[in-house]
Order: sequence, then C-alpha cells, then structure tokens
Amino acid sequence: MKIKLKICGMKFPDNIQEIADLQPDFLGFIFYENSVRNYTENTIVSIPKSINKVGVFVNERQEKIIKTIQKYDLDMIQLHGSETESYCLELINQLNHNQLNTKIIKSFSIDDYFVFQTLNEYQMVDYFLFDTKGKLPGGNGTKFNWEILEKYQLEKPYFLSGGIGLDDVSNIKEFTKTTASKYLFALDVNSQFEIAAGLKNKEKVQQFKTQVYESV
Repeated sequence: MKIKLKICGMKFPDNIQEIADLQPDFLGFIFYENSVRNYTENTIVSIPKSINKVGVFVNERQEKIIKTIQKYDLDMIQLHGSETESYCLELINQLNHNQLNTKIIKSFSIDDYFVFQTLNEYQMVDYFLFDTKGKLPGGNGTKFNWEILEKYQLEKPYFLSGGIGLDDVSNIKEFTKTTASKYLFALDVNSQFEIAAGLKNKEKVQQFKTQVYESV
C-alpha cells in the first residue's frame, strides 16, 4: 500500500482547486482563530470525492465542531490540542447522535521525552498524528527525531507530520525500511510547501508527491 498524502493548512479557493488537481488523499482546513492559516471562507470549493476534507481543531467546543462538519461536509476531523480521552469519547457520542460518520485523527506533540504509553488511553480514535513539539499547536516547520517512533507499540495507523519538505524524500525512503514505519499511514505536509501562509506551491507539491510515490 502506498503511503497517503495530506496537504494541510489550505486557505485560498483558487489554490485549493489547483492542489486538488494533483489528487492528494487529504486536504486539511484549519478552524482555529489563532492560526495564520485559519479557514474563513463560507464554503469549500468543489473537489473530487476521492479527496478527504479534514477539519483541524484546537481545544474547540464540541458543538462548534459538529456544526463545522455539517457546514463544510468534512470527512475527517483532526484534534490538534490537549483534548482528553473523555473529550474524545464525548465527541464520538456527539458524532453518533448527529449520524455523522466522521473519522477522528488525534495529534500528539513529539519530542525526545514523549511518553508513548499516553496513547493507550486514546485508542477510541481512528488515527494518530505525530507532530513536532513546538511553541505553536502545529505548523512550526521543524522535524522531530523519527527514530523515537521505534517506541510506538500500538497498531493504530498514524500520520507523520512536522516540517516535512522536498529534501526529506530520501529520509522518508529510509524510514519506511524501519519497524517504526509499520503503521505509517500518511505523510502530512504544510509550511515547507508554502509561498505564503496557507498558499501552497503547486510545483513543489507535485514534485514531492511524484518522488515519494516513486521511492516507497
């Protein structure tokens, strides 16, 4: 199975359209007012059904998440704050109550001291996302040491995030040969492919997608 690709932090309609033309697996839209990539358009331009729309939230009220899912017809949500396991359980109940089959990604900020046992409490979600611990909830543009994922003992598929760029293709290829990559589901890219905050460079994204798919 090929590693999937998520382009996160989409903001501008024309740019969303041209990146969607490259057929990534996921497009991410940030619904967090403190982010420079906060999505404020009333709609999302029409994109192929094969591309999953992911809404990114940071410690948001659950009612607002539900309304945002319904407004933008989101396929998945990404919890990128300090949401607790009880929060996740209640959100799942809310999704079920509203008959929404929306998948949940729970992100975790990783550094050399991350305690992987923490993840045991979050197995009710569909995916994990591992990002670099930094000053901001996300989009810090820096990588963590992927070798630490050797400590990941669960079988839940995960997204790998944190400062991934064009110059990481060879590193990704090497990483996929390790046991740590066994449950690697998708790569999540953002700031390293930007012309400006929220504005992605189509040529760079195309080059990355081609090189990654050829190498792994």
